[in-house]
Amino acid sequence: MATRVLVVDDEEPVRLLVREVLEAEGYQTAVACDGREGLKAFYSWRPELVVLDVLMPYMDGWQMLERIREVSEAPVIMLTALRQEQQVVKGLHGGADDYLGKPFGTLELVARVQAALRKRDAASPREEYHDAALSLDFRKHLVYHRGERLDLSPQEFRLLGALVKNAGMVMAPDRLLDQCWGERECGPENVRVYIGYLRKKLQDNPRQPQLIETVREFGYRYRPPTA
Repeated sequence: MATRVLVVDDEEPVRLLVREVLEAEGYQTAVACDGREGLKAFYSWRPELVVLDVLMPYMDGWQMLERIREVSEAPVIMLTALRQEQQVVKGLHGGADDYLGKPFGTLELVARVQAALRKRDAASPREEYHDAALSLDFRKHLVYHRGERLDLSPQEFRLLGALVKNAGMVMAPDRLLDQCWGERECGPENVRVYIGYLRKKLQDNPRQPQLIETVREFGYRYRPPTA
């Protein structure tokens, strides 16, 4: 099945050009003319990559990127005439995967799309995790607790994934922040709150947690059950 790419830009010639180039390379594309329409298309179509303009009416690219990162880790390539270093840094820190300035070459566009998809595919070399209580599929973002599927947000999934990949080891809050929140402005309180969310969904008694253990003054540890 062809990879789905969403193109969001308020300039029709740009939208049509990007769509034509990507479809010629075998990608399946959808287009939107502003951030609001783009977000609707993102939620309904679930693209695997987004080419996103910055300066748009109603909802700009920064706002749309922020909303995307609340629910998905799909690669995002910012496409814009803004080339100042601070704008590039803002996009990358906001969760963008790459930044391509206008005007752009079609060969470079295709190369950057391919590179972003390769980076996504290489990000999770470990595809599955299983123990007596949990089963995780990192490619499909699926979690099962004792055979029952759990509904986790992307942030909850990242945090649980980091813990189970280091099962038995104590993970300091700062390390969890680096792995699960990246460059976003967050602190240890975010980790504590999301640990609480996970414990509720795992039916783990906060006073006597069995799966996610708090190690006082050090951090958190996932302790796989023996049965």
